Amino acid sequence: MTGPLPVPVDVAELVVRALRAQLAARPEPVLAGIKVSTQVGDSVDGGPPSLPWLLVAEDGHTWAWPALQRVVIRLTCWHRTEHAAKAAVAVALALLCVPRPAPGLTGGEPVTGPLGGLDPHTDRPLATATAVVRARTTTR
Repeated sequence: MTGPLPVPVDVAELVVRALRAQLAARPEPVLAGIKVSTQVGDSVDGGPPSLPWLLVAEDGHTWAWPALQRVVIRLTCWHRTEHAAKAAVAVALALLCVPRPAPGLTGGEPVTGPLGGLDPHTDRPLATATAVVRARTTTR
């Protein structure tokens, strides 16, 4: 085959870039200083290096070749309180589920809403939520 090929994009990275900008622009106090990443800390307990911290992880990926990707994105937020963690992850979830969340993303649907708890490794409050996000495949 000659010419440009459809190539799947890194949807987790698209989500991180979108949420970094969108969460920084939000007025909610629980989002002040939030860091968004695909990684957490590498300390002994494996927790985030600062709070609040939003981890974006890819839990599943399908690709309807050549155009559309469907990715299960897990959001995990460590924060100072469980309520703050749930509130922050709820805003991030909502931003991913609007009709056009960001360039390259075509929409999303929530799978699980914010669920709070304690990180068993760090004893820090956290919350998690999951969404299915769709992205358009690029051609190179």
